[in-house]
Amino acid sequence: MVAIGKAASTFLSWTTPQGIQTPLELSQRPEGRFTICKRDISPGDDLLSIPLSSCLKSDSLENLAEKLAHEKNRGSKSKFAPYIEFLPTLEGDEASGRPALSHLPRFWKGKRLDLVLDGGQLDARMRRDERPDIDQWALACVDSRANFLGDGMGYAMTPMLDMINHDGTAPTRARIDKDKGFSGAGDILHLTTGKSFSKGDEAFISYGALTNLDTLADYGFVTPQNPFNSESVQVRMMRRDPFPITVFADGSVDAGSKATLRYYLANEAELEQFSTLEDGTGLGIIAKKISDRNELDVSSFIASTLAEAAYEAQMGAEDATIADDGLVSTYLKERANTFNLAIERLKRKYPDLEY
Repeated sequence: MVAIGKAASTFLSWTTPQGIQTPLELSQRPEGRFTICKRDISPGDDLLSIPLSSCLKSDSLENLAEKLAHEKNRGSKSKFAPYIEFLPTLEGDEASGRPALSHLPRFWKGKRLDLVLDGGQLDARMRRDERPDIDQWALACVDSRANFLGDGMGYAMTPMLDMINHDGTAPTRARIDKDKGFSGAGDILHLTTGKSFSKGDEAFISYGALTNLDTLADYGFVTPQNPFNSESVQVRMMRRDPFPITVFADGSVDAGSKATLRYYLANEAELEQFSTLEDGTGLGIIAKKISDRNELDVSSFIASTLAEAAYEAQMGAEDATIADDGLVSTYLKERANTFNLAIERLKRKYPDLEY
């Protein structure tokens, strides 16, 4: 446990006149901030209630980042200055207790990125999310901390909510109580837990059903044995469009890739059967087994493809461990484990499977 710094005291003093209410208190450890329950909390209790007027809001993440950058540039004139001064910085500030954003993959340098042998997933994700025209500090804050308000209300940077850590299994519900014009408090966002916490426990909320790629790219962490994880490997076959094989946390393989492979690996007789179906019904047959021969070929192809990807990920994990990079090592180990679990499922179905 480490001190949370002067910026925290200023921020917490600011929350009270803003109408922010929570049974949680802030704490900090070397790897970042977290929240502790000040009392026992039961399912159905609010972890946070906050007027929307105390949130930074916009209709899109990009516009929210630009708004955050604008408020930061206003300095002490901004209503949100105590909150903004408590947000992470690019490199961190140990004296004030502000964590760094440099742990996010978008700020990694070449050597570290070279360790990530995941078939190009992370690189593709970062390229997709890249916005060099937007302030990079603000964009990183928004991507890692903003929440969706729903009902056409856009996105928000919500003070205190963004200090609560993620647990995908923690039932969490958000609702907005609309101001009817009598209380004068405006619309209120309530964050309600479906889980019990004891006094002194760390509190968690779910950010959503996120994969390891999601949490690594946007938040800079990976959860071992994540029940919402999925891993994909891109397949390239001659004279065919590339397509992914996706494996879910339980080791099951997505139906779409199996259907595609049933068609691609069908022999002449099986293709003849397929081509005699009426238009619009052809895809229906390849959603199920065409033949024992075809299904074995499909399973063998999938196992071979996944085994190669698992080996690559495992080698990358070992290199990351040698480089003392626990985050990348965990990410790649979980990728390899997911693929190996799928292979084990296929081998249980076909004990003599060759791949």
